[in-house]
Amino acid sequence: MISLDYSTLYQVVIFLVLWPILTRLLFRPYLNLLEERELKTIGARHDTGELEREGARLKAEYEERMGQARSAGIAARDAIVQEARRARERLLQNAREEAALKLESVRREVQSQLERERALMAAEVVVVAREMASKILARRVG
Repeated sequence: MISLDYSTLYQVVIFLVLWPILTRLLFRPYLNLLEERELKTIGARHDTGELEREGARLKAEYEERMGQARSAGIAARDAIVQEARRARERLLQNAREEAALKLESVRREVQSQLERERALMAAEVVVVAREMASKILARRVG
């Protein structure tokens, strides 16, 4: 059972006197700090959300630009490869033409040499045939 004596009365008076003082000096500043902290936390969360959205937007933009750069690089590479193929074909065609001209020139030269050798051989055949006939017949022919 609770007994009411002077100490209880002193405690109530002290409580009533200290309550406004502590409210003003301790409780309100502490509650204000808690509220300020909560507002900062909410603001930070809001800022974090904005930063995440901005980061996602920048990432998407970066990926899009990288895709475009990759496509441009592939197109440039393909163009270079095509130009190299055309240059190779031109070089091969020029080499083929030069080889064909050289081959034709050599063929003409061989044909000319062959005709000269045949003419010389025809002339020598007559001489050799006379010598052979002279030796076989043992007399001078022609």
